[in-house]
Amino acid sequence: MNGKCCGTELHRALQTALTPLQKALARLEKGAVITSYYEGKTRLYHFNPAYPVLQELEALLKKTYTLLPPLEKKKYYVIQDNPNSKERYETLFAFLDKLQKIRRMTFSAKTQSAETGWSGKGKGEVLLEKTDGSTFLFHEKGTWQNKEGEEFTFTNLFRWTIDRHAGVIALEHLRRGMDQPVFLFHLAPTGPFSLSSVNSHLCEGDTYFGQIHLDPYSLRLNWRVIGPKKNEDIRYVYH
Repeated sequence: MNGKCCGTELHRALQTALTPLQKALARLEKGAVITSYYEGKTRLYHFNPAYPVLQELEALLKKTYTLLPPLEKKKYYVIQDNPNSKERYETLFAFLDKLQKIRRMTFSAKTQSAETGWSGKGKGEVLLEKTDGSTFLFHEKGTWQNKEGEEFTFTNLFRWTIDRHAGVIALEHLRRGMDQPVFLFHLAPTGPFSLSSVNSHLCEGDTYFGQIHLDPYSLRLNWRVIGPKKNEDIRYVYH
């Protein structure tokens, strides 16, 4: 689900003692199922791409994940601890400021599913429409190129709504029109420069998660989609 994580993150997500987890990780690494490396002083683990039955193992884990209740699915999606109230609102206002400056976007999609999915990259323009002080519409249009090199045009319409009282942002897809929004999820600050989906969005058995990262020049929106026939990573960069 997360691609990589450290022992402490597993300890929190699984609510299991750290020492047995560390021993289990050591056994898995000895068996060449996983490998590890250091980022600073933090040791991170991920699957060994050379493991002979990695595809079958990932398929089994993905299938098991899709059978979990929604709240269980959320628990295993690693996010940072929630900030305090002051930091939360500072992040929200920083996001709101950047949101109003967006004019362009690029994105890439990568599927890890052998059954279905799509991979490619695209770019386009964003027309921002401000309906009131809390609601913003993203009219997106551009071109998308699949991994075979074929190019297509696309349009999207997203609605962002800031709830200052609750300290969250609602994201909706308006592909069915303004009066029939498809609710995706609420995003809440998880750090001074990041927001994460509060709950997963379920759509015909597929589970959607989202994370936003703010940097000095852009907003980066990362999607993760896990389902019976999906295992996709979609990354937007808004300028």
